[in-house]
Amino acid sequence: MWYQIPMPDSLPATMSVAFLHPFFDELLHRGVSQSLLAARISLPESSLFDPTVTVPANSVYAFLKWVADSTGDALICASIGQHMAKGSWAPLVPLMNSATTVGDFFQKFSQMSSEQGKAAIYKLEVEGAVALWRLVRAKGASADAAFADAVAAGYFVDLLKSAALHDWDASKIIAVLPDTKLVSHDLLPSTSVLSGGTGLILRFPSAFLGFDMPRISPANDQPELTVVSMQETTLPEQVRLLIQRSISDPNLGLDSIAKGVGLSSWKLQSQLKEDGMSISEIREEVRKKQAIAQVTETTDTVGSIATGLGYTNSSNFTRAFRGWTGKSPRDYRKTL
Repeated sequence: MWYQIPMPDSLPATMSVAFLHPFFDELLHRGVSQSLLAARISLPESSLFDPTVTVPANSVYAFLKWVADSTGDALICASIGQHMAKGSWAPLVPLMNSATTVGDFFQKFSQMSSEQGKAAIYKLEVEGAVALWRLVRAKGASADAAFADAVAAGYFVDLLKSAALHDWDASKIIAVLPDTKLVSHDLLPSTSVLSGGTGLILRFPSAFLGFDMPRISPANDQPELTVVSMQETTLPEQVRLLIQRSISDPNLGLDSIAKGVGLSSWKLQSQLKEDGMSISEIREEVRKKQAIAQVTETTDTVGSIATGLGYTNSSNFTRAFRGWTGKSPRDYRKTL
């Protein structure tokens, strides 16, 4: 039986950009420019490695497909999933090392994923000697989600293999996922990989759940990252975060903001109106807060502050600042 995730229409599935960090690292190593990566995921370069930044889940899936197509390697997603199981994805390292057994980790992983933008849920089911680990994508996930399912297959199969050690028997593992061509026969034999449905189902002996979790160590140059919980993130907060990270862009408008939160322009305006908010009000709030902070805490020129906040000229910024505080930026500084 396949489950669907009930989701309010106003909040589309999102994912932390941190999920793509192992892919960014691999592509940068292959000589792909950071500017191209940013363009493909529709983010400013400064946001690529910020785990608090979220993007629509379907944009993540489209990026993964582009990675496979551009490298000519259909197996790259599953392969990177395997590397993630060995500690190459920083947000999971503490979780993996805090779990005592495989079963403990699966339960903790399920809880963590439930807090991350509603893109997917994980459910562990035990039926006697058989365990089922289900990954179910949110309703509305594009066909490109199959590439993310391949990442999950590589990750969880490699984790089970590392935990089982000498008890590993690939013939006892069954993986059901949308596209079997995305999984290498080195990971699982073809007889263990079946096509079906959406998401991923792993079937394996329930005895594996009692195996100790393998201890892992991240690479020395790997940053310490945590994925911020998106469980309580409202639509206005999503818009506010997007505006904050792109505030210097004078062309940041309705269409690009709507794309950034995964809604149509009219839907975004309608949902914000229900919350008693508008894009212009949120942008004004962000600009006011940042402007006062920069005038107060830095010695930056009025012109540079205006440019950084997306104003086309200093006069417009000064006029806005006087409306917020009753003083020009220069006069405001003199009162400090």
